[in-house]
Amino acid sequence: MSGTVGKALRLLELLSTYDAPVRLSELSRDAQMNKSTAYRMLESLRNLGYVQQDEPNGRYMITTKMWQIGVRAFQRLDIRNMARPYLDTLARETDEPAVLAIIEGNDVVIVDRAASSQAIQTVSQIGSRTPIHCSSLGKAFLMVETEERLQMLKRPLQQFTPKTLTRLADLRANVEAAREAGIATAFDEFDEGVSGVSAPILGSDGKVHCTIGITLPTARADGETFEACKAIVRQQADLFSAQLGYEPR
Repeated sequence: MSGTVGKALRLLELLSTYDAPVRLSELSRDAQMNKSTAYRMLESLRNLGYVQQDEPNGRYMITTKMWQIGVRAFQRLDIRNMARPYLDTLARETDEPAVLAIIEGNDVVIVDRAASSQAIQTVSQIGSRTPIHCSSLGKAFLMVETEERLQMLKRPLQQFTPKTLTRLADLRANVEAAREAGIATAFDEFDEGVSGVSAPILGSDGKVHCTIGITLPTARADGETFEACKAIVRQQADLFSAQLGYEPR
């Protein structure tokens, strides 16, 4: 990497860490760069739209251009290919089918799965849809931006089984518990006899890009083995999120 490019990128990375616009003197000191060099780099970055200055004081701040580039890059990635190692690990370590889902409107859509070796296992078809309020995959989406997503739900919430949560207050409490635990669960809420454990996959923007989890017969959704499954789901979700650049605050 050329020295000029490296210095410019170092300044951009450093600018992204400040909570407020910063003076040239402070920035050059933190970057361990003399002021004249830092100024030349910043002027080039400003002309290209990566940096701007606040009007009253001329302090420097990073623009959203890098974020826009990152979003376009992310959109080109095949989320299924990225998720495959985590799905395979989930299926292998829990011995239950692992699933990957995205959100469309108020539904979650399964876009990939990994089967288990269990003789009796749940079957989640690729392309199948489930309302977000009655599946662990959907509740994992609700764990972030909860109120905004809850207000988008059509009410009254549709009931599918006696255990479906149909009151918004009950769903909110359930999601809050999921947020504290780091994983979402659903027991017999869409199909009787079918349960699930899921967690959100967050990107560098802090938003949920997809969810991963396992589905299993409700008869197996209890005890120490089930608790171990929940820990594995959360672990793999954390690793996947880290790959997408998410850093817990």
